[in-house]
Amino acid sequence: MNGFVNLIKPSGPTASDMVVKARKILNFKKIGHLGTLDPLAAGVLPLAVGKGTKLFDFLLRKSKTYRAFFTFGKTTDTLDSAGAVTAAGGSVPDEKTLEALCAEMTGVQEQVPPIYSAKSVNGVRAYALARKGEEVSLKAKTVEIFGFDLLRRFSEDTFEFEIRCSSGTYIRSVARDMAAAAGTLGYMSALIRTASGVFDIEKAVTLDELKEKGESALLPLEYALRDVPTFEYDEKYYSRLANGVSLPFDSGDYHKIYCRGELFGVGRSKNGYLDLEFYLKV
Repeated sequence: MNGFVNLIKPSGPTASDMVVKARKILNFKKIGHLGTLDPLAAGVLPLAVGKGTKLFDFLLRKSKTYRAFFTFGKTTDTLDSAGAVTAAGGSVPDEKTLEALCAEMTGVQEQVPPIYSAKSVNGVRAYALARKGEEVSLKAKTVEIFGFDLLRRFSEDTFEFEIRCSSGTYIRSVARDMAAAAGTLGYMSALIRTASGVFDIEKAVTLDELKEKGESALLPLEYALRDVPTFEYDEKYYSRLANGVSLPFDSGDYHKIYCRGELFGVGRSKNGYLDLEFYLKV
């Protein structure tokens, strides 16, 4: 059993909870998720199955798209609606101000993760330290926001945005930073991931649908790589490729590597030869 399940996670369970349930449904242990979602968040949670797990590190690099709801005028310790309010009384920005900030915040930036996150601090999860009331200091990391649009004013103090960003971007931190730039307080009140790489919410399945469809819900390995260019070696190179012998390759971009119509994995050139970083034949 190899491939991917484009699963929808509801708000409430953890990403790990969804993996456990999928393992029971498919009666298969080698399943993992491609990028976590906080319990509060809902939406696309792609699951790698069998050999699909060998593409984990490659697919984690793909961009993500979210529908995010930011509430202004107060904030919480977790920077989302699951936390306790720690400050209030701030102003609510108008649409013009938020639209200008969307433009300013688009691009490469240094982002400090929320203290209630899974980041490791001396081998301990940051959220575990925060829950104990210990001081948590996290280093900023480089992220990129590719698109940031204000969609509508949802209520008096809450606005809906669409955000397309690099993997590893914390939307809770985006809410915090946008509010700070507007001179007020804010937090993420709801979040829906609508796309993760090539996996989009329109074609995703619920756990109930996965139960009904079983293995037929499984997407092939190639599905997750459909935006990656293809290179096919002549069949005379099959045994050399299968035995790990270096072959000439001159592209620094990642390619799907085929021979005799079989997908060997994903690789790119290293010193003029193929470096098959993600090998799928074993």
